[in-house]
Amino acid sequence: MKCYFHGSVNGEDKLLQQMGTVSFAIPDIGIIFRSRWVGNLLDCQYAALLSLMQFLEKNKKLLKDDKVEILSDASVVVYQLSKNAFVYKSVESYYRMVQTYKSKFDFKIHWIPEQDNTAYHGLIGTPPMKPTVDIKFDIKNADDISKRRGGVLPM
Repeated sequence: MKCYFHGSVNGEDKLLQQMGTVSFAIPDIGIIFRSRWVGNLLDCQYAALLSLMQFLEKNKKLLKDDKVEILSDASVVVYQLSKNAFVYKSVESYYRMVQTYKSKFDFKIHWIPEQDNTAYHGLIGTPPMKPTVDIKFDIKNADDISKRRGGVLPM
């Protein structure tokens, strides 16, 4: 099963804390998720990946023994996770959370260009699908845009 994630921020300086967006998509089952997030670019990219991981964990029955391939244009995040590269102190807690998910289910992570990232562009060309699965995913404080969202990520 191919899964995609994308994180972005609105301002020009990608290292500043600001309003951003996290998203993930699972085209095989017609899922796309987007939410606001406060952080810098790496925070938003890791939050998008962790939101996807949390969704997959809560909906394990959707995996059906499929191998999970995670794709993203988040080059630094993908490099840190696939090559066990240096991890910035500011994102160490996110990195460790992803490592705990690796012990829960098997996945591979790969970089793709932004134009190929379904989580960024949406499910263009995918016909609307009638829901065929019971999905579990909770968004806390959906009316308060100052609250972090994208599921619950313990720090």
